[in-house]
Amino acid sequence: MRILVVQNSRRAPAGLLGEYLSEFGADLVTVTPPDGEALPAGIDGFDGALVLGGPQFAGDDQANPYLPDLMDLMRRFAEADRPLLGVCLGAQLLARAHGERVYKHVQVERGFCPVHRTEAGAEDPVLGSLGPVRHIMQWHYDTFDLPPGAVLLATGPDCANQAFRLGDTQYGLQFHPEVTPEIVRDWVAMFRTEAGPDEDYDAVAREMEAGLAEHLPEAAAFARELARNWLDLAARRADR
Repeated sequence: MRILVVQNSRRAPAGLLGEYLSEFGADLVTVTPPDGEALPAGIDGFDGALVLGGPQFAGDDQANPYLPDLMDLMRRFAEADRPLLGVCLGAQLLARAHGERVYKHVQVERGFCPVHRTEAGAEDPVLGSLGPVRHIMQWHYDTFDLPPGAVLLATGPDCANQAFRLGDTQYGLQFHPEVTPEIVRDWVAMFRTEAGPDEDYDAVAREMEAGLAEHLPEAAAFARELARNWLDLAARRADR
């Protein structure tokens, strides 16, 4: 399977998802548009796409002029019924690409937070392995409304739209199943340069280290099953 990976920030790589997809035989083709790397002109030659996170606001085309082209490319994957997995910013862009709004959330969701699988999620072939509840990394300031016809697969106490499916092949995840300890620590270091006077950097750093120790093993186990299930979906679609 040849998979397009759209990396929206050098600080938000494919991480565990990339490792596991490669382990299961995927050929990953990564482009980083904010660094000037061009998006492909079309979807020919790709069996699926992984659209990753980043610090951008998904509704700000002026600061991120490549976003309209990226959303057009995402719609082409949907029209061709080829699997797409959007993570954090990628999920917000998926919702926006299909007509819904993205906007600032009422709070920052950060750390290993509980993600609860819905009844529909329990029956989903890609997200079913999440289990009834699992703590997975979050780091986002924004959220989105579900596109028409979307199925909510996972929710959370602080941000309702945690995972959804559009049609049979398009998936959006607000959380970050891809993180490694190195990725999380890099985000914490970035936060140190951005933290306001009322934000306790040391407390955030301690919280993240505790979360890595307690929750990353189960989150990584889910990431591996997610990669396997999603790549199986891509293989089934390619065989049609």
